[in-house]
Amino acid sequence: MLNNYLLIVNAITCAVISARMILYRRNGATHRPIAAFFAWLLIVASASVTIRILTGDYHYANWSETLINVGFCVAVMSSRGNVMTLAKPMQRFTHDKGRHL
Repeated sequence: MLNNYLLIVNAITCAVISARMILYRRNGATHRPIAAFFAWLLIVASASVTIRILTGDYHYANWSETLINVGFCVAVMSSRGNVMTLAKPMQRFTHDKGRHL
């Protein structure tokens, strides 16, 4: 019973991750081929979890896996799908008033 709830949460979380990363807009940002490749890998990996759960191929989910996916989903949503923001989280703070951390 609990496993079914974890599978549902995991499927929704991975679907949100892949959808947000697919819908990312650069808005004039520099294209980085390696970042685009890693974004593609993350999209495929998270979408495959959702597809496997929906088709019944994915049978068990545990708390740790689900919590990691929820945490990653929160990070992806806060970065608005930008992989480079996830790779360099402290870079956001270096632009504040010219100070470096």
